Amino acid sequence: MGVPLRVLLVEDSENDALLILRELRRGGYEPVSRRVETAAGMEAVLEEGAWDLVISDHSMPAFNSLAALDLVRGKGFVDLPFIIVSGRIGEDAAVSAMKAGAHDYIMKDNLARLNSAIERELGDAEVRRRRREAEAALRDSETRFRLMIEQSPLSIQIFSPEGRTLRVNRAWEDLWGVTLDRIPGYNVLQDPQLLEKGLMPYIKRGFAGEAAVIPPVQYEPDASIPDASEVAYRWVRAFIYPVKAADGSIQEVVLIHEDITERLKAEEERGRAEENYRSIFENAVEGIFQTTTDGKFLTANPALARMYGYSSPEDLLEKVSSIGDQIYAEPGRREEFGRLIQRDGFVQDFEMRVSRGDGKVAWTSVNARAVRDDEGAMVVYEGFVKDITEQKRAEEALGEIREAERRRIARELHDVVLQDLTYALQSLRIVSKMPEGVDREAEAVRQVEALERSVAGIRDAIYDLRLEGAEEQTLLRSLESIVELSRQMAPACSFELSANGDFPASLRGTLAVEVARVVQEALANVRRHSAARRVTVSLGRERVEVRDDGRGFGSETPAGMGLTGMRERAQSLGGQLEVEAQPGRGTLVRLRLPPGLLDGDGSPRGKA
Repeated sequence: MGVPLRVLLVEDSENDALLILRELRRGGYEPVSRRVETAAGMEAVLEEGAWDLVISDHSMPAFNSLAALDLVRGKGFVDLPFIIVSGRIGEDAAVSAMKAGAHDYIMKDNLARLNSAIERELGDAEVRRRRREAEAALRDSETRFRLMIEQSPLSIQIFSPEGRTLRVNRAWEDLWGVTLDRIPGYNVLQDPQLLEKGLMPYIKRGFAGEAAVIPPVQYEPDASIPDASEVAYRWVRAFIYPVKAADGSIQEVVLIHEDITERLKAEEERGRAEENYRSIFENAVEGIFQTTTDGKFLTANPALARMYGYSSPEDLLEKVSSIGDQIYAEPGRREEFGRLIQRDGFVQDFEMRVSRGDGKVAWTSVNARAVRDDEGAMVVYEGFVKDITEQKRAEEALGEIREAERRRIARELHDVVLQDLTYALQSLRIVSKMPEGVDREAEAVRQVEALERSVAGIRDAIYDLRLEGAEEQTLLRSLESIVELSRQMAPACSFELSANGDFPASLRGTLAVEVARVVQEALANVRRHSAARRVTVSLGRERVEVRDDGRGFGSETPAGMGLTGMRERAQSLGGQLEVEAQPGRGTLVRLRLPPGLLDGDGSPRGKA
């Protein structure tokens, strides 16, 4: 069976076409053919499918070989062999046809050469096809490579073997803020900055044919090429490698930069943040901790170690293996802590007594939260601890003071008021039984005096108890009420109240009540003992003063219960009570408070 051959015959003579096909079969081919003799017929046949060969007569009544050749090339069949087989063709015409693109011409009376010409031209056509496919593939590869270089997010700079820049990509231009035409004289092998920063050995390794990783460097364009770029600097790390020909010679050298400027900045910021956090952690006045849920410390800061009576966080973590057994003075509170945090995921202002490592007992307030893993299980507790030992002592001291005041009031009601009331009641009963004519006026005067003393005693008691439960009232409002009540109880005396602009008028709570009690006691002493005509109460951020123009007293006068109570209350607030007095020149009572105390939350801060 012959070799299949799809042949398009452009021939007006059917007999000549048959002769050509017979010759093809004699040459070992099995031709499949179509014969056309016009341009329209040839165009239609070319549209039908692919052909291996075109054999064309040179001159026909309505067509010729040059027109057929133009039609074939116009349709894009650039590799299709085109052989002219003609009975009459001059040498000039044959040369013109060959120049136009015909591959051979054969005379019809000498077809013996036809098959060898076809075999040759089919082989040449295959070679041309493959070459064109290779060239197209090379162009596609070069295009892809160029696009890959151009669109790479990494900066790419390509050098000649002598160190001159041949090409750069867009990322390189964006990185350095310059285009290739701005650095015509730049030679990487002569860059003084690379030499100064110790990078030239890596660059030379690339130009010597060896790939190299270049360490991170801060590169300043202006230091190497003045005024070429507005970019101050970039931190980059780079990779350099040679592009070699088949014989091993270096064709180009490629330098790839990765911009790590923002990454280094982020690392520096993260480092500073970590250092700040570490500083806060180490220097915080509150204890900071992280523990397992079963009660083992994972981390602790120095404040927590000191709070719990240990010399350092390391000492605390080493010696405390069970928080519930070693830290909680009341084991039941640990169970309560666990119950609350398991239920809510956090605890707030959780107060507990602590067994310190030095054997002492302290009070602390804990704010903590639970940390969960990816499955939602609680794995860690973390939070803050505040030492409230002094606050607890202050609260206890204030409680003792208040209890002493209540006992004093009860004693005065019993010893004075009740006695006067009892006397008045009994006197009234006796007078009612006296016979007519007995002088009752003197006894009535004594009854009135006893009742007046009783009323005064009850009023004083009400005055002293007035601040009980007044935590919700502001300090300024409480003081205004106290001063107004004093005006009513001592109408012969002038009472004035003034507050500086920095006085925290909205302060309320326990602290406000205790400050008000000091003023209340000072005014009570004024009314009872001073015989003053004028009293002023002055309020400031760090001090409260009560001044009168009464009789005063000397240094030899012993302090009474009222003054002693005021001193104890001042001490419980972390402040100091000062009394300045001279006989006949009045008295000044000054309550000095710690800076910032009245700016707090209304809770007292006592001294040990």
